[in-house]
Amino acid sequence: MNKIKVYKSMVMLLLTTCLGLNGFTQKSFEVKAKIRNADKYTYYLAYSVNGEFKIDTKPEIKNGWAIFKGTVDEPVLASFGLRGNPELLIKMGEGIIPGHGLNFFLTNEAFKIEGEANKVYASNVSGGLANKDWNRIKPKENKLIDESWIALKNAYKKIGKNNDSSYLESAYKLNEKNKNRIEQMHTDFMNKFPKSLLSMYFLSTKVNELSLDVLKTDFSRLGNKYKNTSFAKQIQEKIANMDATALGKYAIPFTKKDLNGNSISLESLKGKIVLLDFWGSWCVPCRQSFPYLKELYSKYKNDGFEILGIALEQGQTVEDSKAIWKKTVKEDDLPWLQVLNNEEKEVFDAVKSYGVTAFPTQILLDKEGKIIARYVGESGDLDELLKSVFKK
Repeated sequence: MNKIKVYKSMVMLLLTTCLGLNGFTQKSFEVKAKIRNADKYTYYLAYSVNGEFKIDTKPEIKNGWAIFKGTVDEPVLASFGLRGNPELLIKMGEGIIPGHGLNFFLTNEAFKIEGEANKVYASNVSGGLANKDWNRIKPKENKLIDESWIALKNAYKKIGKNNDSSYLESAYKLNEKNKNRIEQMHTDFMNKFPKSLLSMYFLSTKVNELSLDVLKTDFSRLGNKYKNTSFAKQIQEKIANMDATALGKYAIPFTKKDLNGNSISLESLKGKIVLLDFWGSWCVPCRQSFPYLKELYSKYKNDGFEILGIALEQGQTVEDSKAIWKKTVKEDDLPWLQVLNNEEKEVFDAVKSYGVTAFPTQILLDKEGKIIARYVGESGDLDELLKSVFKK
């Protein structure tokens, strides 16, 4: 299963979020950082203001402190780090794997960051209520992050000397193990401090992993104080999308263009058993599933079975994505209906509206357009279900 959100091992995601804290009255922030052994490197502070991503690499240097100043309209999650430190990079061929930065919550107040250049991600942050909450568990988080990062660096060094990929497999397993441990810490924190803003943030990072019932239950337990934040809005949007496409619900109608530029509406397929197949040319499991889908299509198409492929491509432009999509459909000889989600995505985003967060995802509709099955990854019992539907 290939997740939409692309997972690069050991890289912390920078999530920009508005927190809406009470007492947000100071008109600007000041972040003072003192990092040992960082004289040769460039400091950076990355954050967003009104959806615009900013990276400040020109702090004032005064008495050994790097000082960033600015203003945010609301509290945001910021990333602080160093550029140019070879200890925070792993070279792999012509590319690199960047190391961790330090994530912390930025508000219009004063902050201090103190740490060491080779472990900037484990620096201490003082300032702000959300950071105070996070400091309850950050030392343990940082220990696991450090362990995983060192293992990955060592693995790549050993591969270079011995050309043995087993070292990398071991490092990835450790990373996955430690990632799960950190996620459990977040879950434990949510259970212990449900009214904390940090709990709302942690839940927002889990929306693509939890079932609808669990997400609803966890969200209902969190404090009302932060249910107007962007964290909460992200969770509520996910719940709404999952609710709208739950089993027994009518599929959300939409119209998109096929390979020849002709419009196809989902409504026009009523009266048939329809499989919505969410895929992409970049998704290896998606393309590996095509021979199986071809068997099913050949077996049931005369009984009223139809497949509507909904592709999400990664071209730099819609035209690039369209070219990739058409080429793949031709190469893989796909005989069923196809549309491209990238095209007129601003009008209707099928991937988002159907709550698709992993590829392939397949959704089976009955003749009335009701959702009767949903598969993520392998569509295990689809053949058996179709046998039952068509009474074969």
